Amino acid sequence: MSQRAVYDTMVFFQWATLPANEPQRIHGTLRAIVNRDIRLCMSRASLDEVRRVLSDDELQRDYPSLTAERVAVILDRALEYADWFEDVPEVFSLSGHTKDDHLFNLAIESKSRYFVTFEHRLLALQDSQTADARRLRRLAPTLRIVNPPLLVQELKGRTPRSIQ
Repeated sequence: MSQRAVYDTMVFFQWATLPANEPQRIHGTLRAIVNRDIRLCMSRASLDEVRRVLSDDELQRDYPSLTAERVAVILDRALEYADWFEDVPEVFSLSGHTKDDHLFNLAIESKSRYFVTFEHRLLALQDSQTADARRLRRLAPTLRIVNPPLLVQELKGRTPRSIQ
């Protein structure tokens, strides 16, 4: 059975900014979902955040491949494979960085194995001994906070499929 994962918004951004003229390129985190090695978990709050960030006018100016059509395709593809969580209780809050609380709460509620992010402050929680990190480990004892390359590396070691 596939492990569940919550992906930070920047992972979606990475998918969306892959060159459109190279359709054969697929990011390993997306390939893991399509191959069903990972079951993506999403909620209204996570979907709204991804939509808001990917639809930002300034980002769309800076990244020509980030068109409204591309954003729609990314969101449709994610939702096609996602486990949807309608009601996500607010049981965890990260001191001084509450903007990602909805993602941590989704990871807790969905009993996700992975929280995938590029953000160093969040990655540091994996091995931290802060009160927040200890509380998170009590609420989600099997959750691992990893960056996309580490997730792909771990999946390569566990699955026979090719993920790159």
